[in-house]
Amino acid sequence: MAAINTIAKDWADELRDGIAWVIVWKTGRSWNATAVWLNCDDDTFEPEDLEQARKILEQDPNAVMLNGYYCGRFGEDMTVAELAEGIRWHYENGYNLLDGSTAFPPEPMERPADLPADLPWYGKATSAEPDPYVYDGYMSPEDFELMHKNMEADQQQENSPPEVPTTAELTLTFTPETATALLEAITPPLLRAVQYAAEVARKAWDALMEVARKAAEIVADLAGKFVDAMLCTANDHPKWWHYYKHAKKWRVRKKYRRRLERQLYDKLLAAASG
Repeated sequence: MAAINTIAKDWADELRDGIAWVIVWKTGRSWNATAVWLNCDDDTFEPEDLEQARKILEQDPNAVMLNGYYCGRFGEDMTVAELAEGIRWHYENGYNLLDGSTAFPPEPMERPADLPADLPWYGKATSAEPDPYVYDGYMSPEDFELMHKNMEADQQQENSPPEVPTTAELTLTFTPETATALLEAITPPLLRAVQYAAEVARKAWDALMEVARKAAEIVADLAGKFVDAMLCTANDHPKWWHYYKHAKKWRVRKKYRRRLERQLYDKLLAAASG
């Protein structure tokens, strides 16, 4: 059974620096805590933290969500005992409850009844286009799949060459005079037809190169996500991951990525040797 002083000691750094949010709850007489780092774009839970926060509320509806910068009764120079007293004060008085926190993203809006069935529905009020490669919970699985089908259809239509008008063959008998006149008449259109065919071929080649470029970008993005997943799984320091993902300065993000890479390398080396 964890005492409140133990919780204050274990999470003192997070409460003092004011970057992470510390969720504190009770199960019976035991105190529990965990730290989360909100999405820097809209200050809401990341998907994995959102699921954890909901499970905590099932255990304790009176759980509180504390931050040393935004919540009172905390400070950078406070002792562990003072931090423990601050935690108790918030919990017993019901301040900064986890339940109803703005860190919970709004529930998706229901699909309008009059929306055509071939149009996907994104249940979040926003002016920005949703990322088609990230499932954020604001689309149903069916709408998410429909969005990708529409994207594929649009891509195929863009890459399809325009239809070339069909021609009819005729067998005619010409005199030398009429043949000369006909040749003079058809030469300009024939040249235009050749130029048109060359332009169609150029556009088709450009479209093929664009598809190859986008495919390379998608492969690179998937490779980056795979490496990030390995770094996150092997990580024992949540603050390192937060700084790598959300630090404003590029050199700070690079510094913590190197730490995460070194940590992953050490764990892989230990697993291989043992």
